[in-house]
Amino acid sequence: MKKVFFIILLSPLVSMSQSGISLSGSSQFSTGQSIILDTNDTFYSTPVETRNNELSLSIFRGRKFKIGTIALNASISYRINKITYTDNINFSDLEIIKKHIIPSAEIWYILLQNKTTFLYASIGGYGIMEDLNIFNSNEQDNTLNYNTLIPFIRSGLQINYGKLFINPFISFDLDKIEFNTINEVFDANISQMIKNYSIRSGMKFGIMF
Repeated sequence: MKKVFFIILLSPLVSMSQSGISLSGSSQFSTGQSIILDTNDTFYSTPVETRNNELSLSIFRGRKFKIGTIALNASISYRINKITYTDNINFSDLEIIKKHIIPSAEIWYILLQNKTTFLYASIGGYGIMEDLNIFNSNEQDNTLNYNTLIPFIRSGLQINYGKLFINPFISFDLDKIEFNTINEVFDANISQMIKNYSIRSGMKFGIMF
């Protein structure tokens, strides 16, 4: 079902051939240590190997109106994180695979602008649809699903150097909405979400083609 949802979201972005579309991806392998809590409530460290793969497609399109410039900034990412625990008696060959679909959309209002830089305010949200699969050497132990939506209000600055863009921002994030069905999103307690807000900073960058 999530693969179908991913294709539906991806289709309108792929069909747009105009400028303002960016495609990025990464694949990274690393080794290290992780802390584990065993059945005796004892913490200990264990070696781990991780592989992170991600593919993202985004679009930025703007239009000038009498009241100013309004733009759509949207993206969708597909991410796979694989963690393997090795050389441990209790967790030998334990493997965790997390698959994420992360759609994001926001409407920008351009406050100030020149040829290479603009200041903006925006409103939008992003979601995380995740499958968590836990395997050992013999069988699949467990599969968990996690879906969440986080609305936000942001202010940021975008700087363009030719085809390269850099976008630092500050985000006012409302409390997340955890859901299994779409109806649960509309039943969320807005006042409680505002009360449990978070202030976060971030940065995006990429190459336009």
